[in-house]
Amino acid sequence: MKKYWIGAAALLLAAGLTLSGCGNDSGRETGKIHAVTHANWKPFEYMKDGKITGFDAVFLEEAAKRAGLSAELGDAGWEALFEQIRSHQADLAISGITITKEREASYLFSKPYFISRQAILTRPDKDIRSAEDLKRSDIEAIAVQNGSTGQEALEKLLGKNAPVIKKTPMSIQMLIGGQADAIVGDETSLKSIQAQYPDQHLVIVYDDQAFKPEYFGILYAKDNTALKEKLDKAISSMVEDGTYSRLYEEWFKTKPDEKVLASLKK
Repeated sequence: MKKYWIGAAALLLAAGLTLSGCGNDSGRETGKIHAVTHANWKPFEYMKDGKITGFDAVFLEEAAKRAGLSAELGDAGWEALFEQIRSHQADLAISGITITKEREASYLFSKPYFISRQAILTRPDKDIRSAEDLKRSDIEAIAVQNGSTGQEALEKLLGKNAPVIKKTPMSIQMLIGGQADAIVGDETSLKSIQAQYPDQHLVIVYDDQAFKPEYFGILYAKDNTALKEKLDKAISSMVEDGTYSRLYEEWFKTKPDEKVLASLKK
């Protein structure tokens, strides 16, 4: 998943909310939950007019409402999300977080609420047509967000210490400026970048052999099973009654695949 750094900010998702106690039990007992995101990944979560908006933001707001809760969403750095959950400063994190075995060893995840995959974003002059092309000698720099599943996929392909891998929060700028030959990241994020820079004629390259599907989940501390169960039920109801499809189409300008919907109902 691709992320880009942004300064801290916060948004109360439901009118009239007050602080919930930063993830403590008393906050949950009052029906208020403190959530964190990394608000620099349009259209999932980003800042608009000083507030956090995006698919994840409205998705969480609706799920919390159905669970009889109110959600307060704050902005944090990508790596800080995990620390805030680990230290119980927040009740949950939602930020296009891929469910992995490594993360499941330390955290609790909701049922998957989004399915995506990694892809390559590049300039047409580089003639990259598959993940194997990233191994060519003329490919000198591939930008990726540090700590992302894009980094994991790239390191699996090229080796963990491959000098061509550039871990940076400035991936877009590097690609457009010519300092990077490609970006590896989540396809939804790459589509958004492509749409933002039409004059660059950026190309998205898919390779299903190299990049397997990914499942996004809400992140909790290991002991937060009660909140997970409440929101899992809410997610299922949103899929069943068509709310999920409506939100998906609103934010991604396309309908979710039927196979995706079927998997989310499980």
